[in-house]
Amino acid sequence: MQFVLLLIGNLAIAQQDDNSKSIDRIIGAMNTKDATALLRMMADSATIGNLPKMNNQAAVPEILAKFSTISSFYIADQHKLANGDERIQLEVTYQDGKPGKPSFLFNRVGKIINLGIIKGRLKGNPEKALADAVGNAEQPKTLVIPFRLVNGLVYLESTVNGTKGYFQFDSGAPVVILRKKFVPAEQIRADVSVDFAGIGGQMQQVVWSAGNRLQIGGIVLNGLEAPVSEMDDMQLEDGSPIFGLLGIGVLKNYQFTLDYGRQELLLEKLDERGELLAKSIEKGPLLAQYPLRLKRHIPIVDIAIGGKMYPMGIDCGANANVLKKTLETELKPYIDFEEGEVDIKGVNGTSQGNRIAFLTHAKVGELDLQDMYTVITDQAIGGGTGHDALPIEGLLGTPFLNQYKMTVNFHKNTISFY
Repeated sequence: MQFVLLLIGNLAIAQQDDNSKSIDRIIGAMNTKDATALLRMMADSATIGNLPKMNNQAAVPEILAKFSTISSFYIADQHKLANGDERIQLEVTYQDGKPGKPSFLFNRVGKIINLGIIKGRLKGNPEKALADAVGNAEQPKTLVIPFRLVNGLVYLESTVNGTKGYFQFDSGAPVVILRKKFVPAEQIRADVSVDFAGIGGQMQQVVWSAGNRLQIGGIVLNGLEAPVSEMDDMQLEDGSPIFGLLGIGVLKNYQFTLDYGRQELLLEKLDERGELLAKSIEKGPLLAQYPLRLKRHIPIVDIAIGGKMYPMGIDCGANANVLKKTLETELKPYIDFEEGEVDIKGVNGTSQGNRIAFLTHAKVGELDLQDMYTVITDQAIGGGTGHDALPIEGLLGTPFLNQYKMTVNFHKNTISFY
């Protein structure tokens, strides 16, 4: 995690008589910016606020140089912890008139082991947090998870923090994104900020959460930290709640197969080489297998239209294919436009007035593809700029994915068709 330093406005402390006598000396050292004196009162292993362990010899002088002088103070609370350490919290008034509540934690020999005079603003890392949770998760070697197909989108039965409902399965999202409604207030981390972008762009009003429990089939993630968004109130027709988006990172240890005919998600656990760890789930005869490549978390496959190859991202969170408007003229013989326009709703807002069509005569490898419902848009596809931009001409969603049983193996970078 990254952090920036903020002065603590309101904290808490406690202490015993002997340690309370040190407070005058501590405040004196802070007010005179005497880092040497303050360091003598600190244990070698002392931490500062909620920040990770650092080089105190360098950090303390820098912090004191920016610290406001304390005009007055009194001990608001002192108590001994179960391990024998003692915490003292002060109520202070700074020179600019602002109040504060710095705290000091002492060990048994009276040395400061936590100097609670600043607080770090941490920055959440959604992909790392999910990877950590997946690394400790319960993960069966094979799973068959029924899903519900609603308006061309896949919804997986799940349980979040004790509530049963559904996640939208979205390979355009790398991580889990929870709806705030299903995260208890005490699990929201106000001291952690998060910036989050999906395939449609930057997401707004996102906060951080910790201690979540998530179950999808036999996969169980405990203590999951994840971004939380103020999404629109969503539920299925029968009233079942939708928890948010389940990104592809949850399945990093599996190859997955989407069977739209049976409405099942087949998961088969892999070793590091991409080989199955258990007997393969029956899928029918293998028709073809082709390479794919990954950029960020998006699998990219080439499709042929009119004898020319076009790189396309695969996104099971899209209920229509999407094609860049810049290709409209070039692919005119293969685009059968329909009447009307549609809006495209992504995490970065809604793009209006997009033409709808059917993309015809497309192939993947030697496999013919049926005419595919496609939206022609000038909306930025994939987010990112420069090196982070996705090298794709569009997205292949449900109209592509429902034509065959398709198995994606991220370890081997292959897509198989059954």
